Amino acid sequence: MLEGPEHGVYFRGFATTNVIELPDYWIDLVHGESITVQLTPLGNVFHWVNKIENNTIEIDSSNGNIGAYYFIQAERKDVEKVLLEYKPTKE
Repeated sequence: MLEGPEHGVYFRGFATTNVIELPDYWIDLVHGESITVQLTPLGNVFHWVNKIENNTIEIDSSNGNIGAYYFIQAERKDVEKVLLEYKPTKE
C-alpha cells in the first residue's frame, strides 16, 4: 500500500507502443487533473508524455522507439479528501 497525503491509486507496467490504455474504471475513479506519469526507459533514450485524454496516455521517445516502464498515479474522487493533522509528541 502506498501512503501519502491523499487517497491514491496507481497503475504500472511496461510500454512498447506510444499509447498506454488506462483501465476502464479510471474515468470514474480518479480526478483527471491529478494524473501523474513516471517513465523509466530502457537504454539511452528519452521518453515523454504528449497528452492524457480519453482514458489513454500518449508517449513518445527521442528515437521513435518505445520501451519504458511506467508508473501512473492519481487521486481518487469517490472518497473524501484526506485531512492531514500533525501533532508532535514530546520525547
